[in-house]
Amino acid sequence: MATDAAPQGAPAGPGQDARDDLYAALGLEPRASRDEVERAYRFSLELYGEGALGTYSLLEPAEAEAQRVRVCEAYEVLSDEQKRQAYDAAQGFLPPETPVLPFPSPKHSRDAQELPEVLTGAELRRMREARGVSLRHIASVTKIGLRYLEYLEEDRFQFLQEYARLVGIDPRRTADAYMSRLAPKR
Repeated sequence: MATDAAPQGAPAGPGQDARDDLYAALGLEPRASRDEVERAYRFSLELYGEGALGTYSLLEPAEAEAQRVRVCEAYEVLSDEQKRQAYDAAQGFLPPETPVLPFPSPKHSRDAQELPEVLTGAELRRMREARGVSLRHIASVTKIGLRYLEYLEEDRFQFLQEYARLVGIDPRRTADAYMSRLAPKR
């Protein structure tokens, strides 16, 4: 994972504070339309406005002002097509007009023949990176948590053992039994 600082107003990655997400500042999903961005901006300005009843007793005036500034920053980027495209690209988000599942169908896959019989997490990572697809993008499209996608690429299945432990069954035997069904059939 990169350790470089994220650009101003851009999330740096997993575990990132939601305050740094421009979409979260407006209460939107990354696929929001221009009209949705406009409506969310107007709503947020009204919500955090001076004397607004919704936040009057919840926020100190300085907190409300900080929220208004953050909303304006988010709107400045998300309402400008070029700035939004650059922000989305940096975050691995799809443009709003992109189909939800932009993956090619298996019969048209250009690399179907290069798949090994046994596929490791490292091999999956190599293929993903060769295609220039970010884990954040996959998480956004598939709604699979970023952490679980990282686990797949690291061949880490500890979450299965934790699940078994919390259910009250033997973690090691459960993981072995579950994974045995994935063994190659001959």
